[in-house]
Amino acid sequence: MLSYTLGWFAFLIIFGMGFSMLIFLSLFVGYWLTLVGLEKVNPALAHKIIGHKEEEEEEA
Repeated sequence: MLSYTLGWFAFLIIFGMGFSMLIFLSLFVGYWLTLVGLEKVNPALAHKIIGHKEEEEEEA
């Protein structure tokens, strides 16, 4: 009986990790594709969203 319980908990943990990774990757890929599309349409807004700052070149 104990082995069935441990097996069930192992299944739930592995399934939960896989499902949470699936959700994370789907959200990340959606965010990534949105930023790629936004950068093609309006690069200034995309850079503002991600906090990009252009480095100023120092002249010596």
